[in-house]
Amino acid sequence: MTLLLHGVVWAGHPTTARVVTWRDLAVVVSDQVTPTRQDAVAHLEALSALVAAGPVVPLRFGTTADGEDAVRTDVLAAGADRLRAHLTRLAGLVEVHTYLRFDEDEALQAVFDEHQAAWPGSGRHDLATRIRLGEQIAQHLVTWRRARSDALLAPVSAVASEQVLLPDRDATEERRAFLIPHEELDTVKAAITALGQVDADCVGPLPAYHFLDETTRGEAATGSRWGW
Repeated sequence: MTLLLHGVVWAGHPTTARVVTWRDLAVVVSDQVTPTRQDAVAHLEALSALVAAGPVVPLRFGTTADGEDAVRTDVLAAGADRLRAHLTRLAGLVEVHTYLRFDEDEALQAVFDEHQAAWPGSGRHDLATRIRLGEQIAQHLVTWRRARSDALLAPVSAVASEQVLLPDRDATEERRAFLIPHEELDTVKAAITALGQVDADCVGPLPAYHFLDETTRGEAATGSRWGW
């Protein structure tokens, strides 16, 4: 029977979900289904519930194995050293996402005030000039947004062991993922809720999708590893 794989945990992890165990490692599994967006949401929710009780190495949604023996040999035994290292490093840590949405008019005014001397004077400009100006404004907006976010998110950065930038959705929205101690979760959420200068959200605890690849630490992440 083909199994859908969700995440790797230590054997003995306190979960009521179905697991396949090999030595000190286990994979949370379920019967294969036709993947849908609703299934992907359930996959993430299940992983987030696991994180609350111990470290989890999340697997991308849609990962399958051809039965329990394949889970043991192809997933757990084959990757045992790497999986143990991840679980050890993630002990007591969870991923959280922060979203800061700045007022567009305020951001544009701040950029204009800071770079006023560099803007071309009034009058008609050719297409190339207008395109170049638009690109400069977009770059300055990102620089301004990042500096403001650094200041506002300083309390979160102070308790985080790692952080990465999440893909932009808008020039005035800063999206970041942090790896923080689980016991700091309420403190971090309270700090984000208390930000009165910006529209802010905090989501977590989440499985540490963005902190498993050595090449992504401190860099902009390319996207969610569970397919979205």
